[in-house]
Amino acid sequence: MPAKIPVEEKILLTARRLFCQVGIHATGIARIIEESGVSRRSLYTHYGSKENLLKAVFEAEASIWFRWFDHDLPQMECPPTERILALFDLMQDWFESEIFYGCVFINAVAEHEKCNSWIQEIANGYKAQFTAGLQAIVAASGVKEPEMVTEKLNLLIDGTIVTAMVTGNSEIAQIGRLAAADILRSAQ
Repeated sequence: MPAKIPVEEKILLTARRLFCQVGIHATGIARIIEESGVSRRSLYTHYGSKENLLKAVFEAEASIWFRWFDHDLPQMECPPTERILALFDLMQDWFESEIFYGCVFINAVAEHEKCNSWIQEIANGYKAQFTAGLQAIVAASGVKEPEMVTEKLNLLIDGTIVTAMVTGNSEIAQIGRLAAADILRSAQ
């Protein structure tokens, strides 16, 4: 028998799925409560509001990337270039998981107003942290112009995520890996 999922996690997982699949505006609290099987009181006790729940969803999504940059990639005993390419293998695993619905940050920013949006500010803040982690590995690889290479890789990563979401094809990560190898090779 599977372990019981804590109420807070049930709410978070349900909200994450619905926010990505249906949209943030289109997902009401009532639907999150119904599909998670928790009480309204539990949702408000744990999160207080839909906005706080969305912030928790952002944090949960970011934790995947932080685990990769802070734990998984640094533990690999290989050159930095191979660690960069391994990021695409980690992304493929994510694409194949039950929790991949696209990138919650990309989806949220696309859905909301672009001017003065707190959602865009949060997404940009996390993006800056991801970029710093990626740039550290890129710089360690010894490429010329590590900032430019990092930006190219960021575009490739975002495009790979969106393509995997749109097509449902997790193997797109391997095409992204090949393109990343091309970018790194040309920057030597």
